[in-house]
Amino acid sequence: MNNLILIPLLVPLFIGLILFFFKERLALTRRIAITFLALTTIVSGWLLVDVSMNKALVINFGDWQPPFGIQFVGDELSLLFTTISCFVVTVIIYFGFGKRERLANRYFLPSFILFLLSGVNGSFLTADIFNLYVMFEIMLLASFVLLTLGQSIEQLRASIIYVVINVVSSWFFLMGVAYIYGTLGTLNFGHIAMRISESNQPTTTTLVAIIMIFVFGGKAALVVFMWLPKAYAALNTELAALFASLMTKVGVYALIRVMVLMFDQKPEVTHFLLYIMAILTMIIGSIGVLGFKDIKKIAAYQVILSIGFAVLGLSANNLAGITGAIFYVGHDMIIKTLLFLIIGTFVLLTGTRYYDQFGGLIKHYPSLGVIFFITILSIGGVPPLSGFPGKLLIIKGALENGYTFGVIVMIISSIIAMYSLLRVFLVMYFGRESVPQVGKVVFVKNKLYAMIILTVTTIILGIASQYVLNISEMAAQFNMNELEYFKEVIPNVEVEAK
Repeated sequence: MNNLILIPLLVPLFIGLILFFFKERLALTRRIAITFLALTTIVSGWLLVDVSMNKALVINFGDWQPPFGIQFVGDELSLLFTTISCFVVTVIIYFGFGKRERLANRYFLPSFILFLLSGVNGSFLTADIFNLYVMFEIMLLASFVLLTLGQSIEQLRASIIYVVINVVSSWFFLMGVAYIYGTLGTLNFGHIAMRISESNQPTTTTLVAIIMIFVFGGKAALVVFMWLPKAYAALNTELAALFASLMTKVGVYALIRVMVLMFDQKPEVTHFLLYIMAILTMIIGSIGVLGFKDIKKIAAYQVILSIGFAVLGLSANNLAGITGAIFYVGHDMIIKTLLFLIIGTFVLLTGTRYYDQFGGLIKHYPSLGVIFFITILSIGGVPPLSGFPGKLLIIKGALENGYTFGVIVMIISSIIAMYSLLRVFLVMYFGRESVPQVGKVVFVKNKLYAMIILTVTTIILGIASQYVLNISEMAAQFNMNELEYFKEVIPNVEVEAK
């Protein structure tokens, strides 16, 4: 049973390798990828249900007991995110590859998407901080290839900033790992948490925590955002959706895991820093969504805004805030996939990225208008859609911790986020009719079906949110209580409660 948690890591990796042999057969490639990803999603969901009713699943490779061997842990937090990541990648591949449909296999696009997913899921499942670094590098190598795949000037310019920031971030990550091992003598998550708890987080360890905040914050576009808008705007539709749903969310996941389980002894330093960074990120995102007419850049700054919301919940360092952050990240993986798919579809159908250059789409694509409007409401946190429960808990957690100013910024930012997209919607759909290339581009039905699947998901997740909220709360409690974590994950190590 425990070995099944390797499926979300190994299946995308092996299927990605197999697809190299089907270079000229795109239809077959997509069927294989969709079939195995759908099965992986089902298995991950089943494991999530099992863990929520029983206990975490643990693998110690080579029977080496922690903290000496490599360990993978499938708890509510990791399996919730692996399930959602497999689901959104399945939908993205079903959506298709747009203008690059014929070139997709020539550039091995499906394979590198699966390699990226393998690195993402490995990051969620590992319980070793050096192995987390390794999984990040697998993910980033695949993302470097995907970002430069089209060989356009815009992509190459965006990739330079993206690569430089991530290489520097990885160097600091490795330096932080070395400090952790040199200070605490272990790399296992649980053992690190135990050592920090026993020593009451000395100054050296707090310095390492700050390094990790900037490392994972950089990968999540927390304050250090400059790489994201250019990179996401340069990507074609399905890759922009892929990056928006997964890349920044892995950084937020790492922050949640590290700052909740391990570096939680000095919240007046570490978590207050997260609070300041969350406020700055929300302000940056708010300015960005209002400052552009390029709909792809507006969508990119929507991603930055959502990172600020999630980190505000994490910074509260209480059950409500952390639960809200976990739920909100899961919701955001789905809704940002949908946002980028529909934005990319508008660009494809109209031939322009500037929303003020076309209008009157209500006569041509009413179904897309309905989907876009639901997406806007979900991003704005309007009940009963999935954006509401997470934001409500984040606000509750922040208020419990006295972060009133952060809550005010979050509420204003949420209104701005919804307004910026409503403005785009009203101009595109009810403005003066001007659609330069309407009818010249074939709108493939599977793209519409993919967006409908995600729309239905955000509705269901909002209406039936209590079940996912329960899982999110269990994930928060499990990681906040290191003694419980020790008993389930490292049963042979003697520990003390805080």
